[in-house]
Amino acid sequence: MRKVTIIVILLIIVGAFWFVKKDKEVVTEKTTTTYKNSSLNVSFDYPKTLTVKTVGGVITLHHDIAYENHGDCDMVGDEKTYPKLTDFKVTIQKTKTGLVDTMKNMSPYIPQENFINNTVVPSPGFIDEFKSGKLLGFVIYEGAEGCGQTTYYFPINNNETLVINKASIQILSGVIVGDKVNEVLAVPGVISKEQSESIFDSILKTLKI
Repeated sequence: MRKVTIIVILLIIVGAFWFVKKDKEVVTEKTTTTYKNSSLNVSFDYPKTLTVKTVGGVITLHHDIAYENHGDCDMVGDEKTYPKLTDFKVTIQKTKTGLVDTMKNMSPYIPQENFINNTVVPSPGFIDEFKSGKLLGFVIYEGAEGCGQTTYYFPINNNETLVINKASIQILSGVIVGDKVNEVLAVPGVISKEQSESIFDSILKTLKI
């Protein structure tokens, strides 16, 4: 009888331990999803907080917040007011031309001296080599004072180039400081500069072409 009592007590203890452990388990919801486009032969993972759409062969990842502003690159002085502020925007597309021709077409201001024998000649601080995972190519910042975009060129083969543009949001670029920046950063759900860079890096590392 005593052995039976001990066994019953042990079963109760084990059962209670299992119940408490189960009750404390936290179900981690996946915060990312996968985008696949068979016609473009492109796939990547991205946060569910972003919206993704494809128009004319251009994939656009976007996020905005409720914050009145005068445009992504002009926070004051514009007569038009926008109810939402874009805090993340990236476009991805493929061209049907090689690296040099694509760069000449999409960044026509690049001097001829940066192209020799149909190859790209880097210029530190202007045209830099860039590598992320299996992607190897070049990056150019096109803009000023935190306004503009960063363009990435990745050769796929002699007749195809992957082009990625990441918008530089002036108010969140780090160039502007003050109360307006703090106001934007206080908006629920805002994507800060650091978060934006982290998201972009994760997209690049999971991108397959």
